[in-house]
Amino acid sequence: RTGCGAAWLARLSGGQEVVGSNPASPTISLRMKRLVSVLIVAAVFVLPREVEAVGPSAQVIIVEVASMSATSGTLTLVEVVDGAESTVLGPVVARVGRNGVKRDRSEGDGTSPIGEFEILGAFGSMGSPRVKLPYERVRRGDCWISEDADAAYNTLVRRAACKTPNEDLYRIAAAGPYEYALTTSYNTSPIVPGRGSAIFIHVHARDSAGRTRPTSGCVSVARSVMKRLFALLDPAKNPTMVVRVRR
Repeated sequence: RTGCGAAWLARLSGGQEVVGSNPASPTISLRMKRLVSVLIVAAVFVLPREVEAVGPSAQVIIVEVASMSATSGTLTLVEVVDGAESTVLGPVVARVGRNGVKRDRSEGDGTSPIGEFEILGAFGSMGSPRVKLPYERVRRGDCWISEDADAAYNTLVRRAACKTPNEDLYRIAAAGPYEYALTTSYNTSPIVPGRGSAIFIHVHARDSAGRTRPTSGCVSVARSVMKRLFALLDPAKNPTMVVRVRR
């Protein structure tokens, strides 16, 4: 199957912090900017009640669907700079889980998780893509564990044989979907076996007729959009993804 992923836990480091620029009071300036950013994200993006902010973010990828059962929606990248928000990408067509979206998903249920999640890093098959996030090029043997009885559940390991339901990242990248991919913090702190693994943003998978397919739980967009996200997302801006039902 074309799976979807969570965090590049074994290789990627965390993001950086934006430092305040007020020379008279840098600490107060930083706190105020964070507070304003959080308030604007909450007000402008109208986060669902069940979503708890993961921290102040100056870049938010908003994925919206019309209903819980929808398998297509939109993706928009919004930035907050000095208290003002602006759309820098989108809205563009996005695909979500084959069974829609869900608040409390479980492994293999075919839904994308509703909520807010950090963007932790990037991976893919490209040697030197234009990217600011921590990036890893996939190699043969890279295997993301989706078997909930495995002690390495929802982490990346290297195995000679990557058997279903685990994900052979090298093979999926060669096929196209993981040519460009972003990892998220879904079910990573702590990792709960059976809650779901490998929640990524990646390139659309397509059927034999060239039509886009829903995912197993990830969010997918066009290859050109993934290249733009690679170039635009900045770890210093603490990027996050919000998945929600349009109100």
